Amino acid sequence: MGELEKYNVAVDKDAMSLEGDIGVSSDDALRLAQLGHTQELRRQYSLFSLCALCVCLMATWEALSSVVATALITGGAPCLFYNYLLSAVCSICIASSLGEIASIYPTAGGQYHWVAALAPASIRSTASWVTGWVSIGGQVVLTSSAAFAAGLQMQALIIVNNETYVPERWQGMLFYWLVLVYALALNIWGDRLLPYTNTVSGAIHVIGFVTIVVVLGVMAPKNSASFVFTEVTNSSGWSNDGVSWLVGLLSAVYPFLGYDAACHLAEEMPHASRNVPLAMVGSVTVNGLMGLVYVIIFLFSTGPLEKLLATPTGFPFMQIFLDATKSQAGCTVLSVIITCTAVAATVAGVTSTSRTLWAFARDKSTPFDKQLSKVDRRLQIPVYAVVVVTVLQMLLGLIYLGNTTAFNAILSMSIIGMYVSYAFPIIAMLFARKGLQTSNGFGPFKLGHIAGPAANVISLIWITVVVIFSTFPSAMPVTPQNMNYSIVVMAGWLFAGIAYYVFRGKYKFEVPVVDLDVVEGLRDGVHEK
Repeated sequence: MGELEKYNVAVDKDAMSLEGDIGVSSDDALRLAQLGHTQELRRQYSLFSLCALCVCLMATWEALSSVVATALITGGAPCLFYNYLLSAVCSICIASSLGEIASIYPTAGGQYHWVAALAPASIRSTASWVTGWVSIGGQVVLTSSAAFAAGLQMQALIIVNNETYVPERWQGMLFYWLVLVYALALNIWGDRLLPYTNTVSGAIHVIGFVTIVVVLGVMAPKNSASFVFTEVTNSSGWSNDGVSWLVGLLSAVYPFLGYDAACHLAEEMPHASRNVPLAMVGSVTVNGLMGLVYVIIFLFSTGPLEKLLATPTGFPFMQIFLDATKSQAGCTVLSVIITCTAVAATVAGVTSTSRTLWAFARDKSTPFDKQLSKVDRRLQIPVYAVVVVTVLQMLLGLIYLGNTTAFNAILSMSIIGMYVSYAFPIIAMLFARKGLQTSNGFGPFKLGHIAGPAANVISLIWITVVVIFSTFPSAMPVTPQNMNYSIVVMAGWLFAGIAYYVFRGKYKFEVPVVDLDVVEGLRDGVHEK
């Protein structure tokens, strides 16, 4: 028997031994083994529960509620509406581009595994490592933003119900930490409940959407169509209206982040090559349509922008709910729906981010990789990775103590980190596409030889524009208190990572060999140094 036959027999035996233990089919384990890894996590997510997780993590209409202020300041209602339409289309292009790659290489590493598979051999190690490091940084900040939104909204609800309450930043930080501790506890001790809690959260996402749309549609005073679609107002301080408009992209881009969570749970669901891209594209499409309905109703219900943006809660949506219902109780009930979804997004984000860190450590890519790559035998989850992710997110809360626009900076960091991590594999795919076509290397989700390159190019143009303007301050003139520190923090994260890679990481990093030969089961070596 040849080496290939021996290898495939061994993989089949391993797959069958895992099938009853952690709920994995032999096809799933075989596919994962062909990509250079063994099955360690329980495949407990169905397509529906994974879609629910992605939908809750994105929480597009709820996230939109939390971040509308920037667009309303930089361009008014039209800025938010048209930027939202553009962001929805381009996000579908990005999700489709990434989904096509995930269909070929369904592993928890996601972006950095894809770069390792598609990049030229001469830059494979460095490109893969940098992608992984940026991806983890982006996911940590993205999850932090959801927890920040939830924590600050809890504080804002006190303001709604107690006019004498004077909010303090340290109190907001404690609310933020409370949300993170809850997410940590549920991810460690309630892991088996996550598919069900995500499904429940998905139901709240839909029911809450219908409830709020009906309430605003029936009870809120209405603006004119010209106010929503044509009356551009720039109150940001930027002298150039075009620049101001593009700075407002933050409000429309942020609500569409998070769909890559599906790929990081690829090793925890059956038929990942098919289901992961469906979950990614499906969650963007469903959330995009719901968000479109919501943004229209929302903009028709704002009332005067001056009053809306001056709300003491810091969240314009709460002022809209208060004006529409004319009741503190009504405002509280509607707001709690959005806050609960932000908490659910935090839980889902910790799940996804910890799996990425675990996968990265599994390839000896991080400090303390032996600990971070461990999977608890009893719980069957990477406990150390969950804890480290939570600690990093808690440290980000310290920014809020010294900066009045810390929340916006965290939103910008989320966009920069996630979009840069999306760009690397899409660039690699654009150049590797011809080789995949000639070797029939695509998975079940295939865009085709025309739609594929078109989606890749549109995605890269959009990513470039968005990343550039995400570094701009949302208002002028710039002061130390309102400066956008996102580029400083992300550059610091990248610099620290590169320093580690140069002096230590590159000597132990095991670049995943997930090229087409490995996918076909040829044993060319599981890793290369």
